[in-house]
Amino acid sequence: MRLLGRRPVTDPAALATVVAECLGHLEAGLVLLARPAPAGDVTVDLAGVDARGRLVLILCDLVAGPETVLRAVEGGAWWGEHADLAAHVFAGAGLVPGTTPRTFVVATRFTDRALRVLRALGPVAPAAVECRVFEDREAGTAVSLDRVDVAFRRDDAPSAARSEPAPARAAAAPARPGDGDAQRAAVLIERLERLRFSEVFR
Repeated sequence: MRLLGRRPVTDPAALATVVAECLGHLEAGLVLLARPAPAGDVTVDLAGVDARGRLVLILCDLVAGPETVLRAVEGGAWWGEHADLAAHVFAGAGLVPGTTPRTFVVATRFTDRALRVLRALGPVAPAAVECRVFEDREAGTAVSLDRVDVAFRRDDAPSAARSEPAPARAAAAPARPGDGDAQRAAVLIERLERLRFSEVFR
């Protein structure tokens, strides 16, 4: 049996380099378009196009917290609102007009707070991927890319929370005709910004 040694990744830029070199293993058919890439007020580490012609935005962080998730959602929302611009910025990439961007967050570890935010975002949440790098003297470098299952399980809840009825949640605003993923993401960004602001004063 051959044992692989863990190789530490020192910063997000180094992690982005690893992911760029293994992009096809992150998802079959994924092709790199730019590194880094602008997304309004944020910058994503990698931009690519998937096999169906959709723009894919990837943010890398050593330890992903809520702020990393927020950046990914904001970047996806910005490109969703400027979908026509993508064809000019990434000319020749084969992007399908009018498609909603997809987002990934790749990290060596996700905090519990980040996982809670991902669960709260639901269908518009970025895909979460844990990346680990290993070294072997004979085989060289090996990279592990594992999708993180962020689905809430009752077994994860504290016993006190299970014994008491769940608090009532505020009703979601009714959907209006024409509402799209970009609009829903913008609302979620606003809520997350308020949460992040309130954390400062705790």
